[in-house]
Amino acid sequence: MIALDWRPGDGKPLRSERTPKQSLTHIVCQFRSLQLIKFTQTALWFGAYRGVVLFCLIALPVVGVGQATGLPAGVEKVCSIKFDKDTKRPARVQDDALPCLKDAVRKLRANPNAKLVLVGQADSVKDHEADENGHMRDTEDPTGLDVRWEDLAAYRSLNTKWYLTRWLGIEPARVLPTTDESIQGQEVTFYLVPGEADFNHNYLDTTKTNERPCTVKPCYSSDEESLKAQPRSRIPETAVKTAGK
Repeated sequence: MIALDWRPGDGKPLRSERTPKQSLTHIVCQFRSLQLIKFTQTALWFGAYRGVVLFCLIALPVVGVGQATGLPAGVEKVCSIKFDKDTKRPARVQDDALPCLKDAVRKLRANPNAKLVLVGQADSVKDHEADENGHMRDTEDPTGLDVRWEDLAAYRSLNTKWYLTRWLGIEPARVLPTTDESIQGQEVTFYLVPGEADFNHNYLDTTKTNERPCTVKPCYSSDEESLKAQPRSRIPETAVKTAGK
């Protein structure tokens, strides 16, 4: 993460941050006791802090096709799962995801020529616990306990795919893990898409994720960075019933 720090008279930092894996034009203005202020289009913002005039020019990336103009023909939103309970493992598939996971499996089995696109999201405010993760290591974290914030949305998508394929029997080539950095959230959304979808064309214009091993063709270049899913145990049926009480 790139951080520009400026301190007024009281010594409290006013930071402008940009995550390298997000768009280079993605700028966040964060002010000491206020939550992060984000913009979804080019905009001017003025404010005052103890008599100092502050100015930010924001130019965020254009949102994906599915978010901006409605779903393309042949694409159906299935459901979403949340990642808002486990702050220690913020990318771990939660027990209450099971109904949505099963719904997606039913859709795929009823439409044998279709594929599933998973769109992972992260929230720069609600996922603030991950801000300090990963700074002391150079290798990938297999445990899910030290996920860097900039990788969080991708791991949520990858871990969801892993669960679908490992525990619910879905063929890996039918599930495309992606992310959407233009949307703030703690979830993964499932979309049923035509079977022609592949790594380079997923019908939603969301950011493709380099999973390891590669199961969606065409595979990314071998010299590109990739991530491996973080496994979890199978969710017991009783967990969902208990949560619903």
